[in-house]
Amino acid sequence: MPIRSSGHLTQEEIRRASELEAETAAKERAALAAELRRRRGRAHETRAGADVNAPLSVRAAHEYAYVARDVRRIALTAGLTVAILAVLYVLVNVLGVISI
Repeated sequence: MPIRSSGHLTQEEIRRASELEAETAAKERAALAAELRRRRGRAHETRAGADVNAPLSVRAAHEYAYVARDVRRIALTAGLTVAILAVLYVLVNVLGVISI
């Protein structure tokens, strides 16, 4: 059956659109509620596991992995940059391949 393009909706189409909108809104609310529960659970776990009297190095130990990863990335980027500059130096000044 071909679809009519009159620009007017029937009452059945309006009712169906309302149902679909209500279903979508309910799913979004459920997803937001689940995300909030998940976040609250994580926040409670981190607060409950921390010892207030422990030294800062012990309390922040989980952060060391992030710092180490970031330092490795910075070192890799710096090394790659120096290598590119060395290759360009050789090409321009030693071999004369590129003239500026």
